[in-house]
Formats: sequence, C-alpha cells, structure tokens
Amino acid sequence: MFDVRTVEAGGSCDQDRDSDTMSITARRRRAFQRQACLLSVMAAFSLGLALGVFVPLIGMSQAVTKGSTDTGGSSSGGAGGGASIDSDESGPLPLGRFEHLPHKLPHFPTIDDLRGKDSYNSVSFIAEEKLKAEDVFRHAFHIDQRDDKDTMVIKKFDPEDRSIKEYTVRRTADGLFHKGPEKKLSQPSIIEQILSSGKTEGENQDEPIIDIVNQNYDQHDSEDPDGVILNDIYWGSTVENSLPQGFGKRQTESWTRYLQNAEVDHLEVGCGRMQNRMVVFRDGTRACARYRQNTDQIQGELFSFYLGQLLNITNLAPSAASIIDMETKLWSSVTDDISNSQWKSTKPVVITKWIGNLEPAGIPRPFQPLERHLNKLDIKNITEGLDLPKPPKTLLDHLGATQPPELQPIRPPGAPLGEPVLKRLVELAQWSDLIVFDYLIANLDRVVNNLYNFQWNADIMAAPAHNLARQSDSQLLVFLDNESGLLHGYRLLKKYEAYHGLLLDNLCVFRRSTIAALQHLRDNNVGRRLNELFERTTTAKIRDVLPPLPEKSVKILVDRIDRVLGQVQKCREIFSNR
Repeated sequence: MFDVRTVEAGGSCDQDRDSDTMSITARRRRAFQRQACLLSVMAAFSLGLALGVFVPLIGMSQAVTKGSTDTGGSSSGGAGGGASIDSDESGPLPLGRFEHLPHKLPHFPTIDDLRGKDSYNSVSFIAEEKLKAEDVFRHAFHIDQRDDKDTMVIKKFDPEDRSIKEYTVRRTADGLFHKGPEKKLSQPSIIEQILSSGKTEGENQDEPIIDIVNQNYDQHDSEDPDGVILNDIYWGSTVENSLPQGFGKRQTESWTRYLQNAEVDHLEVGCGRMQNRMVVFRDGTRACARYRQNTDQIQGELFSFYLGQLLNITNLAPSAASIIDMETKLWSSVTDDISNSQWKSTKPVVITKWIGNLEPAGIPRPFQPLERHLNKLDIKNITEGLDLPKPPKTLLDHLGATQPPELQPIRPPGAPLGEPVLKRLVELAQWSDLIVFDYLIANLDRVVNNLYNFQWNADIMAAPAHNLARQSDSQLLVFLDNESGLLHGYRLLKKYEAYHGLLLDNLCVFRRSTIAALQHLRDNNVGRRLNELFERTTTAKIRDVLPPLPEKSVKILVDRIDRVLGQVQKCREIFSNR
C-alpha cells in the first residue's frame, strides 16, 4: 500500500521545484525586457541627437552654398530706401531679379518675399577697396552673373545725375566684394534736363510743376493709339484729361483766407478719433479739427499736406493750422465746447475742410493678389478685356487632358475705350499717385495697414483701404488722415519699410506731373520749400508751438525721393520698346 502522505509530500516538492524554475525564467525574461527597453530608449535618443545636430548643419551648408550662387538674394536685393530714426540699421527694398528676355516680365516682389529676408536695409556707400554686399548693391536693379559664379555685372540708378551706370563686382573669399569702375550707360532725358534747369532761384518756386511739363514735352514722346500710356511708363492724355479736378492751389488759398475771418458756432463729436471734433461755423460750413497731445502728429498731417501741394497731388482736402485761443474771433464763441472736448489752450490743431458724398474705396484688382503689379502690359490687358478672372480649373485641366483656350481681346481693334474701362484707368492713375505719396511720407495708416494684416487675414486685400474714400459724384479718391507721415512713420521704418516699398516696387505706370515735380523738388531743396510754405501759411503764434519739419526727416524724405526716381528709371529700362 502506498502511503498517501509520502506521495503527497513528494508531489509537493516537485511542484516547488517547477515553481522555482518558472520564477527564475520570468525574472530573466523581465530583466531582458528591461535591457531591451533601455537599449531602445538609448538608440532613440542617439538618433534624435544626430538628427538635431547634423541635419541643421547640412541645411546651413546648403544655405551658404545657395547664398554664394544666388544673385537675387538678400545680398543683392538692396536699392536704396529710408533710414530708420530709431536705429542705425537701414534697408531698402528688394527689387527682385530682372531678366531682359523677350515677352517675359520680371519677378515682382510679393508678401512672401518679405518673410525670412533681411534685404530691406538702407545703406550708404563707403570708399573702401573691399565693400560689404549692402554697399555694393545700393540702387541696383539688374544683376548678371558670370560663369565663375563669383563675378557679377551690376546695373544701378544713380540719383545724383539720374543716369544708369554699370560696374563689375567680384566676391572674395572673406565674403566681401571688389568693385570695379562705373560706366555710364544713359543720360537724363530731354524733359528731365528742362525740368532741372527750367527755373532759377529767383522765380516763384510754388507754381504747379504740371504747367512746366505741359509746355516742355520731349520731342521723342510716344503715346499709344488709345492715349492711355505715354513713353512706356506714364499715363497718357486720355487718362490725364479724364481725372477729377480735386483740390488745387486756389481752393487751398481760399480755405486759408476763410479761416482767418470765420467764427466757429459749435463743436460736435465726430471726425474719427476721440478728441477730434466736427467744427460747424456760423454760415453752416463744416470742417474736421484734428487735436493731439503730441505735436508730431499735427506736424505730420500738416507737412504731408504741404508735400502733396508741392507735388500737385490734388487728392488731399484743404487744411490749415490753428491755435486754440479763446480770445480770437475763431474760437471765442465755443469756450464751453472746447472745455467739454478736453482741449487745452494754446494747443495746435489742423482744420480740414469737410468733404461730402464720400464712400469707402477698395484696393484695385491689380494690387490685391500676391503677384501684384501694374505696368503698361497690365494696362493693355485691361483695355483689351484680358484681365478678367479666369474660370476655375477642372480635374481634366489639372491632369493636362485639356488645353485651356487662349483668351481673345474683347474690344475690337480701333474701338474707343468704354466708360467702365476708362473709369478703372482713372482710379488706377490716382492709385499711382497714392502709392508714391504714401511711400514718400511712410504712411502707416492706409494700404500698409492692409498689407501688414494680410499675414492673419488673407481676405483683407479685398476689404476697403483704411483712410481712403471716394467722392461718389466725381470719382475723386480722397487721401484722409496722413498724421503718421514724415515723423511718426519714419521712426517705425525698421519694422514697416518692407511693406512701404512692396507696392512701389511693383508700380511701373506713373503720372508724369508727379514725377517731374519730384525731380524738381530733388534739385531745389525740398526741406527748404516745405518750411517756406509752413512759414507763409501760418502765424507767429502757431510757429511758437509748432516747430518746422526736422532736418532728420528732410534727409529721409530726400532719400525716399531718390528711391522713387530710381524706380521710375528701372521701369523705363525694363519696359522701353517692350
């Protein structure tokens, strides 16, 4: 007989041994798993470290290689621009790469070109044998790269004598440049020479420059059959004769005389910002009074208006400066209203004539998309009806299964321009003045506002432009609220200069009278002209509290005038006989 206890005891020992064996195996398995997991973590860390260190080095190497071979990069994009008041850093606007190929337009800068580039810097030449890139490429508008990739032939506009010059630069191992001698390729046109010498110091410098232009047209003028484009870059007679009259010199002088004898009846809330007021005179005439604690913005509004006058730009409503003085006839009847408005005595204000029948004005179609530009070829497409939006592509179009039909001109050859087309051209002609004017004064509160906010709102270019209105009965564009011009805007050039120049770089159709006036001002001390106008149109009391335009602002303005004239010359070279 078996002893049950013995058998049970033996079975128990066997089970214990099996349990110990299984426990050892499980421990080894867990230890192996821990080691494998640790090895995986170390491998992942090593791989991440390698990717984080070596891949950026490879990217930097490629970027350096690309930078040494790309002539259209930031090192060659500068072409003169405004200097920042707050910083010694400066920078003009990239002009892109202009290849003179038949029927091929240059690349026009877009908002995407502004991102990740430092080419918007204002520069000045230095007389050293080895030059930095920004010193070599100032005012450059065309770059040809030679086979050795380190030698380039540069064409630039020289604002001193308004000529095109060419020179060769060679890149050295230390990243600097040897600059060869300059060779002059062109001379100022006959009309430019006439304008430069047409007036002497003793003559009245405030006569509208448009009269001089009309009397001294170049004998080589060439206008298209429709009278739309003159000499490849100017608006022609058909467009100029259709422009609304606007506010000329006589209306401005009449407004100044009116304020000398007027009496304010009461003030109303309105005209924009909180402390601005609608001024109602005894005879019912209305005006807007601009009041600011900081006189810089009063100066900006007033001197921007003066500059518009000197450029014969008639889109700015008549304005004049005044002093809050309750003892004068002008303000004596509205003491309580002045107190309620929290205006302080002896503060300067700018009084602007009220303009009625105003409606919002949008940004024209050529300036809305990323690839925005306006030149004589764009104008031709408008006059022939070829600029209409294209129908959306179908799947077969994307696959290349169908060939899109070629657009045909809608307007028959020789047919007169229709009223809708002429209306568009009149708007664009006023916009060409607006772009030049806003660039000169560095206005932050108009189109730059839309351009800057484009990064957050892609539809903002289709919205009405800020501080721009259209007079519904005359189609006149009214340039409102220019208080950031010439002072406040100049202080912020480092941040906004790229946006200021974006539209200018893409504009190649100008009003001839505006460009002629710029050339005249460049040769006749624009700062002195502005301050003379200030002294002649203000009283001694106003000048005691409102200083003239600072010399620093005048220097920046001169630099920006050169920049606009350089753009005109660049357009002339690109589109001549195209």
